[in-house]
Amino acid sequence: MIKLRAHEMYPVNIDVVEAIKTSNHEDLMGSFIRGQSFSYKDPAGGNNLLHIAAENNNQLATRAICVFGATLELWKQKNHAGKLPVELTEDSNIKADLMSISTSRSVTNHHTHQNKLLIEKRLKEPSSSHKVVLSLDGGGLRIVLQSAILIEIERQLGEPLRQHVHWIGGTSCGGLMAGTMAVGIDLCDARKAFILTRKRIFCGNSNMVPKHRATGIESVLQEVMGQKTLLADLKAHKIVITTSKCDYAPIQLVLLRSYAPRLQPKEFEQLGFLNPAKVLLWKAMRSTSAAPVYFPSFHGLVDGALFCNNPCIQLLTEFQKLKKIENYRGVKNTDEIGCVISVGTGIEPSVALKGIELNVANALDIGGNFREIIATGKNFFNLFMYQCTTSHNVHVGESQEWAHSMNAPFFRFSPKLSSSFELDNCSVENLINSMFENEVYIRTQIQSEIAEVVKLLKSMPKNQVPCEYKSIVKFK
Repeated sequence: MIKLRAHEMYPVNIDVVEAIKTSNHEDLMGSFIRGQSFSYKDPAGGNNLLHIAAENNNQLATRAICVFGATLELWKQKNHAGKLPVELTEDSNIKADLMSISTSRSVTNHHTHQNKLLIEKRLKEPSSSHKVVLSLDGGGLRIVLQSAILIEIERQLGEPLRQHVHWIGGTSCGGLMAGTMAVGIDLCDARKAFILTRKRIFCGNSNMVPKHRATGIESVLQEVMGQKTLLADLKAHKIVITTSKCDYAPIQLVLLRSYAPRLQPKEFEQLGFLNPAKVLLWKAMRSTSAAPVYFPSFHGLVDGALFCNNPCIQLLTEFQKLKKIENYRGVKNTDEIGCVISVGTGIEPSVALKGIELNVANALDIGGNFREIIATGKNFFNLFMYQCTTSHNVHVGESQEWAHSMNAPFFRFSPKLSSSFELDNCSVENLINSMFENEVYIRTQIQSEIAEVVKLLKSMPKNQVPCEYKSIVKFK
């Protein structure tokens, strides 16, 4: 399995209780990355770690314990005095947090109703041709939110999720997640790796633009994915990684695939398929994560988010395209989409942009309107960046309707965030707060949908192709 170097950064066992009492949130995260247990209880009073954090009125520590010890559901445990953690704090914000993670709520609409009908049909009419399609949005470091949702699905499934999916598509950090799953990396290890390496990846730059050098992300990708691993080595899944070719106008969508139609290389290359035996995995992942402004382009390729930060529509297109080409060329392909799972990285709140209109009669007006021009330019840039990182609204609606038109159940998971989460914000406070909101979403809003996903996955054909890290990843 991958070497996280966690014990190099955190060489000794961390005293979690002391970290809570001293507000050492970096150590709290370190104890999670080291894999330390969060099941501690004070022998005298029976207080668990959440009791201790709440009693110390430490909101960030309280949120961290809820996230890192999520499966223990510490907020439901009573101490020797019969009190829950929420009863030990005087902080109204902590009380609100602990109430929010304890209160379930669900939403029913015409989409969920249609999904239930399609799920029932799939369960009654199983088929060996059904394939599970997994789509993974981009979003920078918000990948930790996406991984938590996948981990919860896997926890309820009781075995690796990668054994139950057949197609995986990803953009930007979603492309990184697709790659980690395809080489057999455990989801929990992947999440820890993303947290642990965040400052190596987003390593800064002496120049103003791009914000970060490429050396950090490239070294991490090669260490984890191997310098010699090819896309063609990913045999267990059909992987689609989106990138954008930006050295010509107009910008073109480029798809880096782990597969090609079952034809001769010259034939499928004429159809626009790159040969997966000629593309290194780490380079594919570097290309899709080359977010404009954040990282330099890679051989003329940048983040696929310029076209589809949510790659679901493209993934569905690829599924049908491969089937159509192979059947036309006499290669039998009876695959059908069994269900579609689309996982986002969080929905940020809308932000008002003041002034995107600019009226300049002639060049002489530029001097007098200089501040307005600068402000408008900044607003246009912000609008562009939001457009590159958005994954919901139109994208989700179109994917959902297309899946339903093929009688395939469609599941969409992505939490609403209370504040903006910039792609490269590595602060512990930012991570813990966003991960807590995501955990509340997982625990209180999507449990019934995850249960439906799990029931459906268990009824469908498993992916029988071996997917072991040591046998796939190739180093020098």
